[in-house]
Amino acid sequence: MGVNFFCRIKAVFSALIPLIICFPLLVFGAEDELKKLEQKLETIEKRTEDLEKEIRQEHKPLLKEISEHVTTMEKELDTVDYRTARIKALGEKVEAFSIGGDLSLFLQGIGNNSRGYGEKADASYSGDLFLITPVGPYGNVYFRGAVGEGEGIAPLLPPTFSGPNADLGFNEAKFELVEAWYWTEFAIPDKRDKRLELTIGKIDPAGLFDANAVANSETSQFIADTFVNNLALEFGGNAGVSIGYRFTSIYDKGLKVVGRIGMFEGDSDFKDVLDRPFIIAELDTWMPFYGLNGNYRIYGWVNNNKHTDLLDSSKDNLSNQGFGISLDQQVSNDITLFARYGMQDEDVSKFDKAFTAGGQLIGNGWRRANDVIGIAYGASHVSSKYKEASLGLDGYAANADYEQYLEAYYKYWANNNLSISPDIQYVINPGGDNAKDSIFIYGVRMQATF
Repeated sequence: MGVNFFCRIKAVFSALIPLIICFPLLVFGAEDELKKLEQKLETIEKRTEDLEKEIRQEHKPLLKEISEHVTTMEKELDTVDYRTARIKALGEKVEAFSIGGDLSLFLQGIGNNSRGYGEKADASYSGDLFLITPVGPYGNVYFRGAVGEGEGIAPLLPPTFSGPNADLGFNEAKFELVEAWYWTEFAIPDKRDKRLELTIGKIDPAGLFDANAVANSETSQFIADTFVNNLALEFGGNAGVSIGYRFTSIYDKGLKVVGRIGMFEGDSDFKDVLDRPFIIAELDTWMPFYGLNGNYRIYGWVNNNKHTDLLDSSKDNLSNQGFGISLDQQVSNDITLFARYGMQDEDVSKFDKAFTAGGQLIGNGWRRANDVIGIAYGASHVSSKYKEASLGLDGYAANADYEQYLEAYYKYWANNNLSISPDIQYVINPGGDNAKDSIFIYGVRMQATF
């Protein structure tokens, strides 16, 4: 047994001797390989740094533009104009008192008309000052004052269903309080998922109903009346109350459905506000497709203010009612399309149907990421009752089926607070009269925000 044991020991040492002799060589060889790898890594890192510098230098203007675009977008989401501020006040609890304002200047002219319109131009302006302040655990108070002056070219035109400038709400150089309301949410069903909301006070109903992402602001998007709101929607006064309820959970990230109903005084005189009210109910659906936002709204309304039958003036105690849809859908990161459709009572309305459609293109394609191009078409159908009554009512025969309207604008951002927008409009069959020449309207809008 002893001999076998020593034989085994000898065999083990015989096998280890080559390994012991080669071990230092293996270690030193591995160190050399490690040094070579470190050198290669250093070379790669240096080349990567040089490449990054080249890319940054080559695309410095583009990176600067993207940075400016992000900054501007953040500003727009904060408080750009009173409409954006209003949306913010209606959509979330603000953290602190905020104030802002905007000034819009318009110059519009009439061109190449041969039948009495003349080549004339006129100007107007409007200014808004707004503030938002948190009140209570879940609410905000919103105030907006406005001032404006100038009739623009509207008095120089023949009768039209859509005006050329939806901003002509004032023509007196005095400051007026035009909105003052309180908005709040209720912890129903719980504090995190608050679904019920209330808005009460002096409210512009167009700020709550018939919204649209790209066709809803005369100071920053389309200017003509027909593209700012649905022409076949006769809004009432601005004192009232609105209740909204979100049917979907906040945990549902792919769908949002909100129902809203509002009741407002009918004639804006603040007398007997509940006597003949304007009532509207709307259902809003937000649903993205492949990351592209889409908003779909449908509503019905009734305006109980006194209306007169177009063919029988003895019937002067009628109401007007109708329904409509408003939708906008992104089809790419740069393009958003929109459409509206509405109907109203032909017995009391000059036009009983209205349709508009168009789109907005953001200027990424020509490295002006904040600039916007807008193009839209609209048609207002002349009611059969107005065709019969137009000569007696307005002194001309409405013998066309539609008044057609086109508008295009380019919004150029000079800096983060100043935009300039050349604008053109074209009206076919103004007021439903095909005997009148089409009207070409040119203009420019400047808006400053702070």
